[in-house]
Amino acid sequence: MSSALHDAVSPIPAVVGNLVPIAGVLALDWSPAAVLLVYQAELAAIFLWTILKVPFAYKRPNNMIERPNGIIGDDSAVFRPIQRKRGSISIPGPLPPLYPRNVPTLIVALVLTPFALAIAFVAFSLTRPEITEAAAGAFIVGGVVVFVARGIETWREYFRGAGYREHSPRSVLLTPFKYFLIVGIVFLAFFVLESVIEVNAIIGAERAVLLLAVGKLGYDVRSWRVQRDDERRSLFERLYGSAATEIEPTPVEIPGGEPVRRVSMNRGMALIDALVHGLLFWFRVPAIFAWLVVGYGILTSNATIALVGLGIGVAVSVPRIVARYVRYGTVEYRCYDDTIVVYDTLLEEPQARMDDHAVTDATASTGWLDRLFGTKTLSFEVMDHGDSSDGRLFVPEAETVDTEDDADESEPLVLPHVEDPRRVTDALGLSWHLDEEQ
Repeated sequence: MSSALHDAVSPIPAVVGNLVPIAGVLALDWSPAAVLLVYQAELAAIFLWTILKVPFAYKRPNNMIERPNGIIGDDSAVFRPIQRKRGSISIPGPLPPLYPRNVPTLIVALVLTPFALAIAFVAFSLTRPEITEAAAGAFIVGGVVVFVARGIETWREYFRGAGYREHSPRSVLLTPFKYFLIVGIVFLAFFVLESVIEVNAIIGAERAVLLLAVGKLGYDVRSWRVQRDDERRSLFERLYGSAATEIEPTPVEIPGGEPVRRVSMNRGMALIDALVHGLLFWFRVPAIFAWLVVGYGILTSNATIALVGLGIGVAVSVPRIVARYVRYGTVEYRCYDDTIVVYDTLLEEPQARMDDHAVTDATASTGWLDRLFGTKTLSFEVMDHGDSSDGRLFVPEAETVDTEDDADESEPLVLPHVEDPRRVTDALGLSWHLDEEQ
């Protein structure tokens, strides 16, 4: 498809979704409740198609707050190790690769979607809708049309048109939450027009909702034009960023030749380590609610409530167990003459590197798990590159935002449960740090 033809048909699904309620009012005498129900269906369709998009987004998130990594902060014990993962999983068929690093955003989308739809339904209920059989039929017909239209747009623009390569999972979420606000404004505007201004006595509820439908159509067309104009940005993009401000991923460079040393935990040790850290997560803030429920169940002698609390605790611990195992259990530390490369053996992708000249300190400590395993935990500190970002209300222009990946910057590393840490430091010529420690 030519570029001109592509630009001509790109807004069609959004326009069709907006023309459905307008045509329903003008040609089929749809009630205001039916029109607002169609908007509810459109919002649900956008959220559902967005959930399908998230796992395939190619770029890395850049939230303008946590740099240099541009990802969820260090205080997140669950999401950070997963979102930092590089590499993808190829799947058969016409779909692009899946990116494990998008799983945290997918979980957020799955959790927030029902809440967003529930809030939109509350706003809809404020309009005191009269749900008749005709309104329900209009909702079904209109919902199917907008769902199919949004699906066609998703397939053509995002998958077949390789739009996934321009987005991170974070920028994909901009669309549904933007529509969430717009649809909420439409619902509340109709409520104000009908209740406060007594629109029934002036122009009629049907014409009021028709005016709002036309206004929403105009907004969607304008949004499409702004997206195609590199020199214009919507208010949402100024506050949140856009696909243009996300990080273009680059692979971690691996030195030539074979590594002189390979270090990794065996599977049993990695599983025990992950389980222990998952159980310890019970004593952190996210598990407090689980303890409260368990305590209440014990005090009231209600075994069911206590078991529910234990279930909540398990639900909190399992993601931590998975994150810990993903971070350390699936990787191999490959030592070259002057570099360590962290290599994920499942994704077959290098994750990070550390050059010997960047190391400022190296320590070998013995925790209680190390004493159990007969190992030590080797930690490396590196020079601070001084990368940071200033807090600001609006996201800068895409040309001024740092969208470069930090793939080849030396990162501080922790090698847990190493049987002989000196074999690693000797390979890098850094054992003198351990001598100083003694």
